[in-house]
Amino acid sequence: MRMDIRLATPVRGLLLENPHPQEIILEGLSLSGAYLRPPVRVGEAILEIQLPELEDLKLSAQKVREDERGTAVRFLFAEEQSLLKLWNFILSRLSPYWGKACPYCNRGVVVKGRCSSCRLLVDIKKSTYIYEHMAETLPLRVGQYARILASGEALRVYTLLNRLTLCKQGYKPDIEFVGSCSRMLEVFSLIRKVAPLDVPVLILGESGTGKELVAQAIHERSLRRNNPFVAINCAAIPEALLEAELFGYEKGSFTGASASKMGKAELAHTGTLFLDEIGDLPLNLQAKLLRFLEKGEVQRIGELRPRRVDVRILAATNRDLSRAVKEGAFREDLYYRLAVFTLELPPLRERGEDKLILADYFLRKFSMEYRVKRRFSAAAKNAILEYEWPGNVREMINKIRRAIIVSESEEITPGDLGLISNGTLEKERTRPSGMKVRDLGREALYRLLSENDFNVSRTARKLGVSRPTLYKLIKKHGLKLKR
Repeated sequence: MRMDIRLATPVRGLLLENPHPQEIILEGLSLSGAYLRPPVRVGEAILEIQLPELEDLKLSAQKVREDERGTAVRFLFAEEQSLLKLWNFILSRLSPYWGKACPYCNRGVVVKGRCSSCRLLVDIKKSTYIYEHMAETLPLRVGQYARILASGEALRVYTLLNRLTLCKQGYKPDIEFVGSCSRMLEVFSLIRKVAPLDVPVLILGESGTGKELVAQAIHERSLRRNNPFVAINCAAIPEALLEAELFGYEKGSFTGASASKMGKAELAHTGTLFLDEIGDLPLNLQAKLLRFLEKGEVQRIGELRPRRVDVRILAATNRDLSRAVKEGAFREDLYYRLAVFTLELPPLRERGEDKLILADYFLRKFSMEYRVKRRFSAAAKNAILEYEWPGNVREMINKIRRAIIVSESEEITPGDLGLISNGTLEKERTRPSGMKVRDLGREALYRLLSENDFNVSRTARKLGVSRPTLYKLIKKHGLKLKR
């Protein structure tokens, strides 16, 4: 029994190959696949097929079998929209004269939109037909794939189905935010606890540790999850433009203001406003942000009356705000407004085996994206575990993307990752092997700070610790940083 309606008339198409597309004929075209003529010699590669009448749709296909006449392929859809486009294409070419035979089993007759034999829905004129048909046949489709999956793949598919069930219940699992070390498990637990509570959250961590991902995870688990999530990077926008970007402006309020514009705070109304790099917000804007937090009102530049805005504030920084408060670089009242609940993300170098878990995750993701097969060599895995990752997860993503591109074989080496320098792994640790940071003496710590021009970020990287950890050690020894 078929699960999808086939076209009786062959369709012309193009096999998108380099350097020149190849003309092909698709027989028995359906949502499941088609039979290609002439035969296509592809091995295990994924094919890309285009129908001339649907130039914006590229069909990904996998070979099922091959004979002297042609090649049978199965379509693989990465998103719902592609499947719906193909269905509409098939629907527009179906013969209006079916008779009463079922197009799936060819045995039963159609009674009230269903086959009397296979019981499948056949009322294709119904607007929701394809959705209902897919829901009814999904167990059969999953069963087909399950028979060809290896044990490890089956486990991943099972986990994916569980993930879909969780999403159906309004719970969104962490995407690209994985880990199993104790500190990350604590972070996950805190996210789930604070997300439903409508309080400000301050997210701390080095650059590249995933602070925006945490903010998104909090938003997606909050009561505001169906409303806007708006982010603004306070360090990336010039100070002269930042106020206009945050609060908006009225037409004619300054040179170049040819029309009124809503600010990020208004755009986030009823949702979440994420203030990234809040530690770099200028002092004069800190006062205006504080007034906005206290009154729930924004006033556009050039406007006389304020507007009511309902947003939840999430903020993030890689700076030590408590120290910035003491130095007069950050308002104390604003700090306490933002730090109602604080989350600190560990740097990647302190996450142990998580390095390899993340690397494997990104390798699988990007390999699928680029449609190639790649795996890490044993030496590459060791290099990933040994490397300090000063740029954290962002650096790992960039190195793995590059490695997939430059690798000349399926196996990725340390050289492909850029983790070999003069025949040795790049290392930045300077403390003796086995020594814990808390055991570092006052003189040794002062010497390290001096060697790094009293730059806290650089010294923290040398020691393999986070900046807040280093600040605690500096305070413990009563050291004062030179400006």
